[in-house]
Amino acid sequence: MTQVKRNKPLIRQGHAQGAYTLFEVLLALGIIAVLLGVTVPLITSSWRTSPTEEIVQEIEKTVQAAHLKALETGEARRLKLEESGLLGGDGIPATQLPKGWKLQLMRFTENRFRKPQRDEYWEFNGAGICDPLTLRIANKDESLILKFDPLTASILTDEN
Repeated sequence: MTQVKRNKPLIRQGHAQGAYTLFEVLLALGIIAVLLGVTVPLITSSWRTSPTEEIVQEIEKTVQAAHLKALETGEARRLKLEESGLLGGDGIPATQLPKGWKLQLMRFTENRFRKPQRDEYWEFNGAGICDPLTLRIANKDESLILKFDPLTASILTDEN
């Protein structure tokens, strides 16, 4: 057997190859900290819901509560429709629209939005089925249209 002779050692004694100095490590950490300082506020601000989204979530929460209460009890439940929001009762939370916002509705048989009439209700029967109703919430700058599924009482679409 022949023996292979090596001219140079793979790693020289006393010298670590490929290692970083303390300065290089601190510099890299500093750059990462600056990048995080700039991007984290941008990312977290996009996670917050807008006031419009909060209104939609509150309305959906009220409608879902009425739907579930009707299913649980097997008895009809109603939400009172007013320009200022949806009024529940019997354990169903109310949704008050913020100042400047108005609620309008369009029933299945109607072809345009209107103000809720005095003592007008949205009924959920004992099986949880409700009238197919479309709500429009609006202020002077924007409006949202919410169409609800009569079987699940969830929002089908939300349009501007």
